[in-house]
Amino acid sequence: MLKREKNKAFYTHEKKIIDEATGEILLATKETIVKAAPEPDFIKVYYETMMSFNQIHNIPVQFVLSLSRFIEWSNDGEPMMVTLSKWQKDELQKDCKVALAQINRYIKTSVDNGLLFKTHYRAVYEVNPFMIAKGKWDSIKQLQTQYDFVNGKWIKIVKYKIESAESEKV
Repeated sequence: MLKREKNKAFYTHEKKIIDEATGEILLATKETIVKAAPEPDFIKVYYETMMSFNQIHNIPVQFVLSLSRFIEWSNDGEPMMVTLSKWQKDELQKDCKVALAQINRYIKTSVDNGLLFKTHYRAVYEVNPFMIAKGKWDSIKQLQTQYDFVNGKWIKIVKYKIESAESEKV
């Protein structure tokens, strides 16, 4: 019996050719197919490693885990966004067992430290995919190329066009 390795899928395919008149098996084949499975859809929180690396100490794990419930799924490299309306903040309060003022401080600290990035929409933030990832692995890998860690701070790499020439703004 084959031992199943991590990220491998095993399938057995049996094929029989039978003579319909006599019922005799003319040919029987059995094939084992090994297929490396892609990484499944997931939510991964790289909290302790990235927080230590970034020297972030004022955001509790419970807040980050609770926040991850509201993050949108990333597909095809689209940014992961999170909307923190009154309802989401109420849910964060329940999960973290703190007052609304503390939730607002956690959000501000998350922005100050690069876990979240402000957008031009009120109460909508872009999530740093190096710290929290929610979506298909190919999409997360693509998103991670849009962020950089410079001088102890996370920054988002923004591309824009100047007179038809593409440039990068960091």
